[in-house]
Amino acid sequence: MKPFFLFQEHIRTTHIHLDTRKCKACWHCLTCCPAGVIGKIDLPWHKHALMINPSLCSGCLMCVASCVNGAFTVNDRAEQQPPARQLAMLRHFIVNNLVLLAGLLAVLSGLILQLGFHMGGSAEGIRGEDQPQQVVYEQIRALDSGKMIWGMNYYDWSVVHKVAIVVFSLLMIYHVYTHWKWYKGVLTRHLFRKNAGVLILTLLFLLVAVTGFVPWVIDLLTAGKGIERMVFIEIHDKLTLLLIVFMVLHVVGRWRWFATAFRKWKER
Repeated sequence: MKPFFLFQEHIRTTHIHLDTRKCKACWHCLTCCPAGVIGKIDLPWHKHALMINPSLCSGCLMCVASCVNGAFTVNDRAEQQPPARQLAMLRHFIVNNLVLLAGLLAVLSGLILQLGFHMGGSAEGIRGEDQPQQVVYEQIRALDSGKMIWGMNYYDWSVVHKVAIVVFSLLMIYHVYTHWKWYKGVLTRHLFRKNAGVLILTLLFLLVAVTGFVPWVIDLLTAGKGIERMVFIEIHDKLTLLLIVFMVLHVVGRWRWFATAFRKWKER
């Protein structure tokens, strides 16, 4: 009879497979695993990694990238999986790519609005005569100018940004929902330090979403005359710059997943 640590559930997950014969007990995989999936057998005569929480594996492939001995490999069992599972994997692949595309469009349109239109004036140069604060503020942000970028004015880019951000927000909600088991694992096991980047990214997304949607509500309630909405827009702009940094780091850290998923999709 095999010892318990060589049972299938301890050497593989839905996404990866562990060859214990190649494991050299360096424990790099333990420190890089964001969800605490990997544990270890650490006896004087028997040492290797093993899966202690295989159900929490999200397929980030950080263990595959960190193992210099090739003990971890991508678990390619698509043909053995039921059609429902294959359909779910295809849905995740499509949603993740749509999240990426919608995020890029939202970032591009947002940067054009912020850098191309919002940074073109100063209060001292525009105020002149006493004008309402709302008028001066909108002139500073170039909301009333005829400036065009790539054949589109401020209002055109604003519509593009709003549509992109709504689509991006809906996709992100679904993305978080599909990874909710991972979030629960991180929270219940207090793995905050290992997953600081993802948790900060999630918090920043919530703050950016709130500071982005609140101005719309104020605009509807005040018919566009509420100066408070401008304060939220300024906060939204600054938080978005931080969000972009963490989004880029998040995607770059998971490029291997995108490459593997695209290869499997192409083969089918």
